[in-house]
Amino acid sequence: GHLSTFASSASLYEIGFNHFFKGKDSGTPGDHVYFQGHAAPGVYARAFLERRLNEDDLDAFRREIGREGRGLSSYPHPRLMPDFWEFPTVSMGLGPLTALYQARFNRYLLNRKIDDTSASRVWAFLGDGECDEPETLGSISLAAREHLDNLVFVVNCNLQRLDGPVRGNGKIIQELEATFRGAGWNVIKVIWGSKWDELLARDTSGALLNKMNTTVDGEFQRYTVEDGNYIRENFFGPDPRLREMVSHLSDEDLQNLPRGGHDYRKLYAAYRAAIENSGSGRPTAILCKTVKGWTLGDDIEGRNATHQIKKMTDAQLKTLRDRLHLNEEISDADLEAEDPPYYRPPVDSVEYQYMIERRRALGGAMPRRTTTVRKAISLPSDDVYKEFEAGSGDQSVSTT
Repeated sequence: GHLSTFASSASLYEIGFNHFFKGKDSGTPGDHVYFQGHAAPGVYARAFLERRLNEDDLDAFRREIGREGRGLSSYPHPRLMPDFWEFPTVSMGLGPLTALYQARFNRYLLNRKIDDTSASRVWAFLGDGECDEPETLGSISLAAREHLDNLVFVVNCNLQRLDGPVRGNGKIIQELEATFRGAGWNVIKVIWGSKWDELLARDTSGALLNKMNTTVDGEFQRYTVEDGNYIRENFFGPDPRLREMVSHLSDEDLQNLPRGGHDYRKLYAAYRAAIENSGSGRPTAILCKTVKGWTLGDDIEGRNATHQIKKMTDAQLKTLRDRLHLNEEISDADLEAEDPPYYRPPVDSVEYQYMIERRRALGGAMPRRTTTVRKAISLPSDDVYKEFEAGSGDQSVSTT
């Protein structure tokens, strides 16, 4: 599976899982979440942590046919996993487009008093490269015309598509902001993490803001893979005001200045603002700046080949383990084995209990597909059609 897509968007999903995505256990329609297809392995991993999937299930990733249809499909698809995935999303552009019409259909159900979807929200997770697919943005003006403030697009702007930059000599986030705003959407940008707040507060001349706004995406990608000294000399260094601004920070501090899409507090604030946008009549697009392959190590983070990397070496796995502070739980010998082990915290751990409690408070596990009829619909009597059955006299009634 694709490691780097979920690594870049893990924070985006965790904020949703722990604080916003509403399940269906309470008897309500709940939220409808369209997961980005390439992030499916991370969603399976979370279901494994929750004890919804076991090791045999994970072993059967992309092997559903060999297990009589009981494996894990490569991407979200309810036909292949009818009890797990609600919506197919991997065809690029299909997820956002169908999410938009799901939000419209929810309003149809509400307005005609067929079902109470007033508290339901539709979340679509997509990538910045995916926005070049004509289906992705092709109907966004309809969402504004229909006043679908129950719809949220979360765009993972890691600045990379399958094999390189999305806009190497441009700025995809500003481009998308203009597109969504022009179509009548509410736009929220989550660009810089909290460690930038001090620097931005001291930027009384606007020099830092100007530098951010004039640095193209290709240069930001270079900063992602370089060390702190390179960032000091090339991003801050040319302007004496910026060099002085970061003189108290070490090279390591500069290298660790985060993108907003990896900052839980910034993301929570953005999601909360999207929820509070209800009643405005405008759908919301949240544009989150991230790093593709986040936490996976220097050999993977931000590299042009990162999307195609599907396996990690022993050394890379050890680096990841150390970054996640799992040294006591996973030994070097475990990672040097032919098949590195699966790991999940025990059921009495703080981490597991927190995950389960949050999902319980929000209405149950997600994703999960149910086909129970929540509300029976009584059709009108056929008598209303009797006057048309004879046709026009010269012609019989049309049944098409």
